[in-house]
Amino acid sequence: MTAAPATLSRSRFRSLCALLFCTGMTSLIFQIIWMRGFSIILGSTIYSMACVVTVFMLGLALGSLAMSRLLKKGGGLAERPLAAYGTVELLVGLSSLFITWTLFSHQDFYLSLSGSPAAPLLSRLAAQFTLCLALIGVPTALMGMTLPLLSQLVADRRQVSALYGVNTIGAATGSIISSFVLIYYFGCIRAGAIAAAINGLIFCVTLLANRSFPPVTEPAATEPAPDAAGAQEGRIFSRPLLLALAIFSGFVVLSCEITWMRYLSLCFGNRIYVTSITLAIILLFMGQAARMSSAMLRGTTPLWRILLYACSLTLVSFSAAFLLERSAFQATHPGLVVLFLLVMVVFPATALGLIFPLTLAARPAGVTSGASWVGLVYGMNTLASLVGSLASGYVLINLIGSNGLIAFNSVLLLICLAGLAYAFRPHFKLSDHALGGVAVLSFLAIIAPRSIEVPPVVDAERAVVRSEDAHGIFSVVRMDEGRLRVLNNRTDLVYLYGDPSTQYVQESQAFLPILFAPKLEKALVIGSGYGITAGAFSRVAEVGSIEAVEIVPALVEHAKLFSPGNHDYFSNPRVRIHITDGRHFLATTPERYDIISINVSDPYLPGSSSLFSHEFYALTRSRLKPGGVMAQHIFGPDIATLYHGIRAVFPHVKAIPSYENGLTVIASLEPLQPHQRALLTQRYDEGRALLESIGIRGGLAGFEQLVAEGDEKLRELSSRAPAFRNSDDMPALEFRRLPGKLGLLYSNN
Repeated sequence: MTAAPATLSRSRFRSLCALLFCTGMTSLIFQIIWMRGFSIILGSTIYSMACVVTVFMLGLALGSLAMSRLLKKGGGLAERPLAAYGTVELLVGLSSLFITWTLFSHQDFYLSLSGSPAAPLLSRLAAQFTLCLALIGVPTALMGMTLPLLSQLVADRRQVSALYGVNTIGAATGSIISSFVLIYYFGCIRAGAIAAAINGLIFCVTLLANRSFPPVTEPAATEPAPDAAGAQEGRIFSRPLLLALAIFSGFVVLSCEITWMRYLSLCFGNRIYVTSITLAIILLFMGQAARMSSAMLRGTTPLWRILLYACSLTLVSFSAAFLLERSAFQATHPGLVVLFLLVMVVFPATALGLIFPLTLAARPAGVTSGASWVGLVYGMNTLASLVGSLASGYVLINLIGSNGLIAFNSVLLLICLAGLAYAFRPHFKLSDHALGGVAVLSFLAIIAPRSIEVPPVVDAERAVVRSEDAHGIFSVVRMDEGRLRVLNNRTDLVYLYGDPSTQYVQESQAFLPILFAPKLEKALVIGSGYGITAGAFSRVAEVGSIEAVEIVPALVEHAKLFSPGNHDYFSNPRVRIHITDGRHFLATTPERYDIISINVSDPYLPGSSSLFSHEFYALTRSRLKPGGVMAQHIFGPDIATLYHGIRAVFPHVKAIPSYENGLTVIASLEPLQPHQRALLTQRYDEGRALLESIGIRGGLAGFEQLVAEGDEKLRELSSRAPAFRNSDDMPALEFRRLPGKLGLLYSNN
């Protein structure tokens, strides 16, 4: 019998782990930066972001598969894998930094290639996919080559699993430091430069250490002879079936990850930091599972039994989580929230995270190049992850929702259990049968019945609407005095419908710019929400056409709920409704407007914050006709900085008070004069026909008194220095550390 291969020394193995940790960290840093850059170019919609993730994973898969073929052929890559790895890392850093710089410096060019938001969804997605692939295809393919290259340096299959785990933990670290440190302090381009510098450092280290890490080979004959049970395991876990397990693992884990991200956001909050924390948690425990698999391979437990326990316990864990859903999402007790996170996310991520590293470390008969096998398995797993992400994020979550998606993946786990039970039935113990039976009963009694339910974010007894799609869980809740509260996941989309202040503020975002606009031919509302602002524009017959843009489809679908407050804007022939990202619509439309009213009030939320940047105001300025007027609501602890951001682009600004702590601001390149005063006086009873219905007494005179109060407030804001400059590259608002103990998690705490 041939001797087992020598294990890499501990110090050298730790050196490889450190290198792959940094590789995973920089890859996630670039991914998060690119997600932000593409959200501006493609729009901050769920489909655009899924497109970026898809291309990222496709690049990883293609790079891994290509490296698998190259290593199988041998040659220079197989002979000097550490030097080749370092060279790949240098190319990753240089190409990724170039892409990062160009994303934030050549937006207009890329916007021209991104497709019109008015185009059919499939053609728009095709244009976006092509653009993403052209930009990040090369660096992501290079990223996918790194693990197969380094696996050429280890002979022990357990060390391959550990390397993968460390790489994944590095990715979790990158998710955290990119948001909490790099982008916050340095901005996107400089954060990319720091990540590229780490890639360059890896290159230097590998050049110096190349001679100390000669390549090794691990022929199949080096494995110890199996016993009877091991022989059966070796027969069933042949090359095709191991690849099938890798594909199964990739699909299920990424499909579950979509729901895990949603569940965690429902528990944690709505800030950008929640996304980073959520991604880090998932990656951390999956990485830890890979390291655990390395230890399991040292034991005597057969591979099939580890898979049996992973699938069975995941089903039991999902069942327990469904029982805790209502308590967790409605936060009846913090301890129950933590318990829900453990049984819905942490334990399943760990259990399912075991499957792929075990297939990665396995060596079926006939495999003579371990590194080539690693590249093949990693590539197939990543391709399956891509399919799982696409199928679940685009189709399944729209059809069956988050709970249904968990149930769908539970069925896949049951199929895997059935296959294991059939293949290894002679070796099943009583405990194996019992655990499998508990898993099946858990699915039938708990998971299947609850799969048709919408996750209970709000009390069902008070909910007027509860629906779910790819954009989130949409809820309309009946409050006291006939008011309605509207949420998407945990975010209040607009202040309470039916509250007098809501009607006043949102109609004012039409009437204030109408008063000062030289012409009223075309108006655009970004963030139509309830439709109150678009409806207010429709009350003025002289406004020729109104375009209303809303990113949340459910708000448009349920617009009738918000009548008569929105004056049935959705049935007005002068109103055209677009369901897309407002900034992307504005950047790609050829139209010019007399009025652009931006009805997105919260500057701290992901996506919304880009509507308060210097570049966005410059874009808005370019889309206004001569003398055109922009309107926007500003509020919060940074209201002075927000005002200065507008003044940096528009020299002429006026405002009226809104809500308790905000202003409705209008701005223009030309001096603001009440051009439409005579119109409002003559056609609308001195403004009373429009203004008294929203609580402004005295008609136009009362409204002008509010403008005078706004002028006084603007003088006070002018005396306060801005705290920062918010731009696309330096998104200070989105990453702002808000005051309050939950300021990192909730924008409205």
